[in-house]
Amino acid sequence: MDECVFCKLAKGGEHMIFENRLCFVVLDKYPAERGHMLVIPKKHYQDMLEAPDSVIAGVYETAKKFGNMAKERLGADGVNIETNIGRIAGQFVMHFHVHVIPRYKKRGERVFDHEEELSESDAKGLRKLLKD
Repeated sequence: MDECVFCKLAKGGEHMIFENRLCFVVLDKYPAERGHMLVIPKKHYQDMLEAPDSVIAGVYETAKKFGNMAKERLGADGVNIETNIGRIAGQFVMHFHVHVIPRYKKRGERVFDHEEELSESDAKGLRKLLKD
């Protein structure tokens, strides 16, 4: 079986905005909105239902921190913090992760298109704004 993409990312690199002993934060490759981030535990759990409560608490604590940063540093008017469990619910990578999606009034109603890939130049600028 191939190693999952998030397990590969957990090994480190410039793509990480933040990491601690439990989890790390990266920009979503196909963002729903500017600054869309993923908080991912380093250890593999298929979804939140498999993860221990301590891991869930640590991941959501980090998500809260980056939700606040999205408002403060990116000027987001609101933030979605959510996880998907199972393909039918929108989980595409079967490794527990939490989406932190900044929302902006200028965009109006919620849009979940995830079709446009994040450019490297946008990623570099966002990482600079969001690195702790």
